Amino acid sequence: MDEAMTTYNSYVEEEEALYKQLETLELCQCAILDHIYRYGEQFNKLTAEEVLLCMYQLEDTTRLELLHLKLAKAFLAFELKHN
Repeated sequence: MDEAMTTYNSYVEEEEALYKQLETLELCQCAILDHIYRYGEQFNKLTAEEVLLCMYQLEDTTRLELLHLKLAKAFLAFELKHN
């Protein structure tokens, strides 16, 4: 039981870290778009698009990792509740 709680707590910490990563990605995307809005002539459109697409892919990967983690956490919570 102690090992399961330790695992659950590590899931909670990892989930918080993933949410922080997603928040950071969103803030970075907003910052880039705002900077383009203000100083668009300084940017190469294709490069800016590539950077934003890479960030989108990282966000997508992070969201998938979060989904798997939340699933594992839910099953573990069920086990803890029924033991």
